[in-house]
Amino acid sequence: MKKVTVLAFAFAAFGFISTEATAQTQNNPSTQQPQTEEMQDANKQQITQEELPEGVKQALQNEALKDWQVSEVYKVAPEAAAGAEAKATYEIYFTNAEQKQAVARFDETGKPVAQAAAAASEAKE
Repeated sequence: MKKVTVLAFAFAAFGFISTEATAQTQNNPSTQQPQTEEMQDANKQQITQEELPEGVKQALQNEALKDWQVSEVYKVAPEAAAGAEAKATYEIYFTNAEQKQAVARFDETGKPVAQAAAAASEAKE
């Protein structure tokens, strides 16, 4: 059962990374995108990999991520409109040996988090 859970997590983490990388390469520029990025940057704080919560550190040890190197790490504060129950997420930028880049987002426990903006941009296509 534990192997199945680990395998399912590996597929989910790799799926989120692949989806985000695909969304970034297929992203069409629009007039509202820079404004959204500016708002997201205001909520982002660059941190070191050592400052990540233990759950996120363990998620990065996943077999699906073994060929990827962490290049940047950000703590993303929840938006004020999200309410009191919203928690910070962690945005990890990866680079592989072929210099391809990917982004993964995790909550404090290390579970992958889907980004609403990526889903919205895919829905537009």
